[in-house]
Amino acid sequence: MTAPVRPYLPEKPFAMLTVDETWSALTVPLDWAGLLVAALGDQAGPAFGDAGLNRATFFLPPGAGEDWPDLSGAAVEWHRTGADVLVPGPDGCASLSWMRFPLDDAPLFTAPGDLRPVLEAVLGPLETASALGPVAVCSFCSTPSRDVKVVAWGEQMSGAGWVRYACRPCRDVADLRNALEDL
Repeated sequence: MTAPVRPYLPEKPFAMLTVDETWSALTVPLDWAGLLVAALGDQAGPAFGDAGLNRATFFLPPGAGEDWPDLSGAAVEWHRTGADVLVPGPDGCASLSWMRFPLDDAPLFTAPGDLRPVLEAVLGPLETASALGPVAVCSFCSTPSRDVKVVAWGEQMSGAGWVRYACRPCRDVADLRNALEDL
C-alpha cells in the first residue's frame, strides 16, 4: 500500500507553504493545543507547534470549517487557499516541532466533525466564542478559562515570549496560602 501524499510536509527543515486546493489549516494558541490533541486522540491528524509565535497548527481537509462562524475573536485562525503557512519538515526545526507527526498510518487530516466538539469543549459554543474572547489555559491546573490573569512572563529575542496564567480558583488558593503564611 502506498503512503498518502502529504502536501503540507516539506522535505526541507522548514518551508513557507501556500495552502492550495488539497488542504487547509487551523491555528490555535499553543497553550491549549495540547488539550485538543489529547482529546482528539487517534482521530487527530498532523499538528505542529510554533514556540516562537505561541501558536499550533492543525491540518484539515480543503474547505473545512467553511460553515463555522468567525473565530478570530477567540484567537482561532483559518488558513485557506492562498494563505501562507510556515511548516516544519519531517525532523522539525528550531521553534517548530510536531505535536502529532504525519505518519504513514495516521489520518491525513483532522476531520472538522471531530475537531468542532473538542474546540467547543475549550471555547464553548462556536457561535458565541468570538464575542466572549480568547481562552488561556491555567499553568497550574490546566483548565481552560477566560477568567485568567498573567502571573509570570518572559521575553525572548524573537517571537512572542512566554506567559504563565492562573485561573481564579488557583489564584484563590495562592491568596489563601499567602494569608495563612502572614498569620
